[in-house]
Amino acid sequence: MAHILVYLQRTPQGIHPGSMVGLCLARDIGSERGASITAVALGDHETHNQRVCAAAGRFGADTLYFSGSDGLAALYERLQPISVLVPYTDEGLEIAEMFPEDKAVPRWLSESDHGWGSADPITAVIAGTLTWYDLPTVLDPEITGDAAEHKLEDWLVSDSSRDSRQLQYLAPTDIDPGTKATLASLGARPAPEGYQDNHNSGTLLVLSSAGEPLPEGLANRSPGARVIFFPGEVARFHKSWLMADWVLPGAWQEALNNLHSELWKPALA
Repeated sequence: MAHILVYLQRTPQGIHPGSMVGLCLARDIGSERGASITAVALGDHETHNQRVCAAAGRFGADTLYFSGSDGLAALYERLQPISVLVPYTDEGLEIAEMFPEDKAVPRWLSESDHGWGSADPITAVIAGTLTWYDLPTVLDPEITGDAAEHKLEDWLVSDSSRDSRQLQYLAPTDIDPGTKATLASLGARPAPEGYQDNHNSGTLLVLSSAGEPLPEGLANRSPGARVIFFPGEVARFHKSWLMADWVLPGAWQEALNNLHSELWKPALA
């Protein structure tokens, strides 16, 4: 049987949105092509593992491994996957470099009705939509012998990084009144000057246009702080998107209105 390998990047909220959407995409491709979906996360942490297990089964994985880097390489050699999917993040790209294939190709997945028949040998997924699978699958993971040797981040070990309901935004000074009203209706308030250099909790909505990148300071944000990027109607991929959890397409007001959906509330809370 063919295999698709999906890397699950740990975050304080569970797994990164790029990994969640990557699982859904893998499930679609796997179902169409008769491929098995194997998910893998680094390290072994009893409490946090349960959150990863729940996400892996819910979004489409058939099998889940907790592993170290050596175990991940061995898993790749054994499965010889037709595709590997990682989130488009610094960590995801670092994992992609472990595999003897072409470099990871960034792909922006902005709708669930994607029409993909296959993925690149290594695909770095940019989440432009919420997940579209909610399966009742409960996975019993396998743990490789080197999983415990992988050093976990301090925030995971201490479980001290908590998300909050704080919702702020960064936007040009000349945003239109409709967009400003939509931000207010979401309960978002303007972030103070220089906040992008110290984003440490809650969710930050960043509105940009004309191909402008995300602010460099967001690379230093707290692990539990989330970023949703709105690049506008004419969006052009930029490498800075690896600092975002989601990159949502479309005109600002229309894209922001989608956040009123009940489906978005868990992501924003």
